[in-house]
Amino acid sequence: MSQFPTPRARKPLEALFRSMYHDKLDFNDFAHGDLKDCYSTFEHREHDRVRKIIKPSKKFKTFHTFLNLFLFEHLPINERVVFSYRKGRSVYDAVAPHGTGKHFFQSDIRDFFTNIDRSLVKETIERGKDQAPIADVDAYVERILDIVCIDGALQPGLPASPVISNAVLFSFDDETEAYCRSIGCTYTRYSDDLIVSGPEREPLEALRERLSSSLMSIYGPRFELNSRKSRLFKTGGKVSILGLTILPNGRISVDSRVRTEIEVLLHFYLTDREKFSLRAGVDAEKASARISGYLNYVNASDGAYLDKLRRKYGATTVDMFLHRAFD
Repeated sequence: MSQFPTPRARKPLEALFRSMYHDKLDFNDFAHGDLKDCYSTFEHREHDRVRKIIKPSKKFKTFHTFLNLFLFEHLPINERVVFSYRKGRSVYDAVAPHGTGKHFFQSDIRDFFTNIDRSLVKETIERGKDQAPIADVDAYVERILDIVCIDGALQPGLPASPVISNAVLFSFDDETEAYCRSIGCTYTRYSDDLIVSGPEREPLEALRERLSSSLMSIYGPRFELNSRKSRLFKTGGKVSILGLTILPNGRISVDSRVRTEIEVLLHFYLTDREKFSLRAGVDAEKASARISGYLNYVNASDGAYLDKLRRKYGATTVDMFLHRAFD
């Protein structure tokens, strides 16, 4: 039985907050405090592109975690097709339904998180608020939006952003799943990555236009498919999707490029921490989180390879990253 109230036993936000944190955190700070000191912003250059990075304070992460637990994780998603940011689910679960596919369409949504604006988050909350245990969401919705939307939109790196992103595309996921079933195909999504597979090429040929039209009709001009990452391809030996490889027999393994990245990072972690961070292009904490993510879907998809890594780099090191939690 859940330790938290069900929608039928909903309680005021303040009561939930106080029962969760007692006197360790001030509800008035959560509900009315200045948020300017809760995060810092800096720029990260990646090739020819500069990305804005938000670094939340410990208190701000706690605010997001609370909202995830009592609101955002209760918003409806299509659990049959969405596998990102869900406990017990991984990239493997998004790829596995395509193991018997012969033809594939893959794409992603351009600048996905930063195009999820404040108004869309509010619409998403309104649609699912009755499923949450908070009785007075309406009284605090603008404050909630202040906490999760910086500069008017979701930002990567904040704890609530991934969970909200799953719920934002609920209508699109339902519509796309139904359409793909009607043409004999399978659809799954992992964050902004869209995957469709089927036994024949012809039904997939118009899919890019169909998905673009669906995004426009539901969300207006916010979202568009990334033309550079949209591809239609067929089996011919191995098929690589999201760092995993579908072998000709339908078995799913870790892509060779990902194997190389894992092994290089583990080698540098053990021998040269400066090169470890430089190789990942981020700070040591984020590099460690990256290995953790890699190893968790290795664990889900290729146990034999995980055992090889344990033998080569040490079970203690591998298991530390495998089971480590990162904020």
